[in-house]
Amino acid sequence: MFSTIYFAASSALAFDDTPSDIASKVLDGQFLDAVRRVAQLADVDAGQAQPGYAPLQIYADLELMLGRHEEAEETYRRAQRAIRQDRDALRVASCRNTGWQAFFRNQFSVALSCFKRIGEEKAATTRQRLDSLVGATLVSFHLGCVQAACHRLAELATLAQAHPDRRWTYLVEALRRDLFAQHALHGSERLADHIYWRSVITEFAATEAPVRGRAPDGVELPLLAGRVEHLRHVVALASGQTSASEALKQYVSWSRTAGLRDYHRSLCLEITLAAIAGCATPLAEAMLDASGAAASQGSQHARWYLDYLYCRAKIMQLQMRTQEFAQFYGRYALASIQHVRADSASMPTVAAVEAQTTRAVQHSDDVSARLPAKYRRAYRYLMDNLDQKDLSVREVASHVGVTERAMQAAFKNHLGLSPSELIRRQRMERIRDDLLDDDAPVSRVLDVANKWGVRHRSTLINGYRRVFAEAPSETMGR
Repeated sequence: MFSTIYFAASSALAFDDTPSDIASKVLDGQFLDAVRRVAQLADVDAGQAQPGYAPLQIYADLELMLGRHEEAEETYRRAQRAIRQDRDALRVASCRNTGWQAFFRNQFSVALSCFKRIGEEKAATTRQRLDSLVGATLVSFHLGCVQAACHRLAELATLAQAHPDRRWTYLVEALRRDLFAQHALHGSERLADHIYWRSVITEFAATEAPVRGRAPDGVELPLLAGRVEHLRHVVALASGQTSASEALKQYVSWSRTAGLRDYHRSLCLEITLAAIAGCATPLAEAMLDASGAAASQGSQHARWYLDYLYCRAKIMQLQMRTQEFAQFYGRYALASIQHVRADSASMPTVAAVEAQTTRAVQHSDDVSARLPAKYRRAYRYLMDNLDQKDLSVREVASHVGVTERAMQAAFKNHLGLSPSELIRRQRMERIRDDLLDDDAPVSRVLDVANKWGVRHRSTLINGYRRVFAEAPSETMGR
């Protein structure tokens, strides 16, 4: 997916103590050099001093960029173990890492819930908030929520403008240009029957588009500059300028050399769409074959597979192979409907996140994803019984057949919260949900608190203020 480039840039900028030479290699697009260098720091023998959080974190991010998802998951665990003593930092890191992993697995509602939660974390640094907004912008766009993506991008731009590191502003402007280019490409007249994306474009109001800006003077990030230049050639090809093809092929070749397998496929499909729009059929056929999408039978649920089926059908149509066109276009249309249905299941989650009124089912999306499978049952039991005033850690542990000590350790190591702290926090979040719900008028705050197992006013006020930095009455008065 094209988002790989923005994740890479955000990763290199998101942490103050990332080794500077490794961050520079990432921002220069030298991914394999970067991963080799950080591997020297991270892969040490048992008798040697163990690496700190920063090299492990960037190592895991690099593995995720390169498509090594299983290795990345294990390295993220190592990184989080390195910050166990700082539970606030662990909680933010766990949420952030789960969000990006969910994003690359196409689990968009989980990813968006994680990115939103970071925005609510008082312990999150400004860089981490910027990183989470990059993720939220990309999730919204991949879900077809173009207006929501623009809203997130506007938030990102405001926060980036206030940050002393001007490279964030450069990233924002590159991402803004990318969204415009994607919109222009998918809106091409010759792609009017790309029904999945066309339905998104028709609902997009031009007034919602972010205002075009400019990159800050004196700031240059080769990784993003290369992407922006590529987009210029893509738009030119889509308008019929076949002379752009050589520059596009060179960029595709770089992506393959850099080891960015998923990004390489995304580029090939992107150029194929542009070539179809620009009536360059031979180039479209060559780039579609170069994508390797036809051999990816195990990834037919992925969103990019829609572009593959559509491009294959359109090439058949341009070659006057009517029967084969009908076959492939029928498969594309069916897959589009399946994705729309899957999106519809996620949309309540996404809408709730956008409206800042996340419900119980959404809470479990991102938090449970951060726990080992063995303890997810414990989390579900805890969530199902939040309204029981006598709910205890012993009861939850007994229900899933683990010791209290083991459960305490698992929750602290993966969530940065003890089970008791999580119970208190989740109760406060449920109370807040009810206070903000216009469809459920509230007469007394304590009545809502009682519903979620909180019986005493002092417990409510102190716990609520600790989580949300305001009194329940202030929330209800909005």
